[in-house]
Amino acid sequence: MKILVADDDPISALVLSNLLAASGHECQVAQDGNEAWEILRGENPPPVVFIDWMMPGIDGLELTRRTRALGRATYTYIVIVSALNRQEEVLLGYEAGADDFITKPYRPEEVIARQRVAERVVQTTSSRASLSGALREAAESKAGSVVVRSGTTIGRIVFQQGKVVWASLSTEPSSLAHMLASKSALDDEDIREAVEESNAAGISLAQVILNWGLLSEETLRSLMRAWISQQVTTISLLEPSAVLFAPFSRTVDAPILFDYEDFVALRLVDQSAPRLTAAGDTAGNTAPANSAEQLSPDEADLDEVRECLDRAMAIEGVLSSALYDTQTARWLLTRGDERDLDLDLAWRNIKLAMSAPAGDEIDDIIISTSDHIYILRHYSRSPLRFVFLAADRARARLGMVRRSFAGCIPSDPSATPVRYPFPLALASA
Repeated sequence: MKILVADDDPISALVLSNLLAASGHECQVAQDGNEAWEILRGENPPPVVFIDWMMPGIDGLELTRRTRALGRATYTYIVIVSALNRQEEVLLGYEAGADDFITKPYRPEEVIARQRVAERVVQTTSSRASLSGALREAAESKAGSVVVRSGTTIGRIVFQQGKVVWASLSTEPSSLAHMLASKSALDDEDIREAVEESNAAGISLAQVILNWGLLSEETLRSLMRAWISQQVTTISLLEPSAVLFAPFSRTVDAPILFDYEDFVALRLVDQSAPRLTAAGDTAGNTAPANSAEQLSPDEADLDEVRECLDRAMAIEGVLSSALYDTQTARWLLTRGDERDLDLDLAWRNIKLAMSAPAGDEIDDIIISTSDHIYILRHYSRSPLRFVFLAADRARARLGMVRRSFAGCIPSDPSATPVRYPFPLALASA
C-alpha cells in the first residue's frame, strides 16, 4: 500500500518511512505541510497518511482539515504523529478529521498495528464504494446481476427493471425451487412439475406457482423476501476481491420484484421486525410462528432497548440511533430520522469489529464525516448486539457524546469481554 509520511524532521521521517517500508509498503516523504498538501490534492494521492502535527507552513491539523474538505470519493486514512499527548490535544486532532493519533516516542510494533487497522478500513471502504456503484448501475439497467466474488465464494443479486428478483450464493443450493422445498408447505412433486412447466413454457417458476394457484402472491412474496434478505445479508459479510455488474441480454419476466434498498442498505432487513417512527411509536407485524429466525425479541427486552435509544437521543447534537442484533441479522429498533443513519456504513464497521482477530478490547468505533459523527458501541455480548448513533458534527462535542453515549448502555455483567486488535478505530467517509 502507498503511504505518505509528512514530517519536517528528516531523521523522524526517515525512521518512520523505513519502518513502514520494511513491512512491505511504498512510502513517499513530504518535507513539510506545503509539500504534503500538493501531494494530497493531486491525482491518486496515497490512501494512508502519517502527518506530523508541528510543521512549518501548513501544520498537521490544517493539513487534515484541508484534506477532509476536498470531499474525495476515495478514502484517505489520516494518522497524526505528535509529541503532544494531552487529552485536549488528542481531541483537537480527531475533531480536525484525523482517524488515529500516535504519540512520540512510539514503539515500532504500535505503528505497524495502527497501519494494519488503516489498511483494513481503507479496503473495507473501497469495497463498500465498489458495491454501491455496482448496485446503482444495476438499479438503472434493464436487467442483470451484481456479482460479488470472495475467494471461491460468489454471491449474486439479480435485478430486473431496476428491482431485485433473486439473490444466491455459490456455497449452497439457492434456487427458488430449493427455497420452496425447504421453506414452504409445497410437496416435492408439485415443485418438480412446476419446474418442468417453467422450462417448457419459457416462463419464470414464480409465475408458474402463481398461475397454478399453488401459493398466493402474498405468501410467495413473503417467502422470497425472507430468503433474499438472508442471502443479501450473507453477501454483505463477504470480503470482496471483485465486484461487478453483469447485464443480461435477455430475461424472463418476473412477477415479484423488490426495491434493493430494502436489502442492501439493511434498513431493517425483515419487514416483520419492529419499526419506530420519528415519534418513537412501534409499528410492524409479528413474524410467523414457524420461522424462528424471524421471531421478534420479547417486549421486556425491547423496552430496555427503547430506553437506551431514548437516552441517546437526549444527548446534545444527536440526530438518530439504532440497534443491530447479530442473531437475527436485523436492525431491531431506530430513533430519530433514518435519513441521518448511514446503516450501510454502520454494517461495514460491525463487520470489521466481528471479524477482527484477538487483541486489545474495543470501546467504540467512531466514523467522522464532514457533516456527521457516527459512533458504534457494543450493546450486549449475549446476544451480540451493537448500538449505532448519528450526531450533527456542528453541534455535537465528540468527547461529551462518547462519554454520554457509553452511559446510556446498560451494564452486561455476565458477558465475557470481546477482544479486538485496536482500542479505538476512527474512519472518515
